[in-house]
Amino acid sequence: VGVDGARALSELKESSSLHTLNLDLAGNNVGVDGARALSELNQAPSLHTLDLNLGYNKVGNEGACALSQLKSAPSLHTLSLNLNSNRVGVDGARALSELKESSSLHTLNLDLAGNNVGVDGARALSELN
Repeated sequence: VGVDGARALSELKESSSLHTLNLDLAGNNVGVDGARALSELNQAPSLHTLDLNLGYNKVGNEGACALSQLKSAPSLHTLSLNLNSNRVGVDGARALSELKESSSLHTLNLDLAGNNVGVDGARALSELN
């Protein structure tokens, strides 16, 4: 899929009838730029459930920061975000903790296995409660 595929998929943001989206892009070389593109799904007007598996894509802290912008999705109330083994560190974890600022999100599943968020990242994520 790569970056170009992620950019193409981000165009789903234009759909006014899309309510539920499940994208399994694990191990697809999405990288930081692909994560940035997919963060544009925050503009999907009717999307209320998003299951996004980006495991093994080297999105890093920058990609995690971009994905934290999903907090501004107007209708999103359920988010499952798999960032397993993506080189996410403390800064990425801090950015993801900003998901708590969403006015509509009430269910969050966040998989950060195989990353190095450390104690400070864990503290930041603990604020998601």
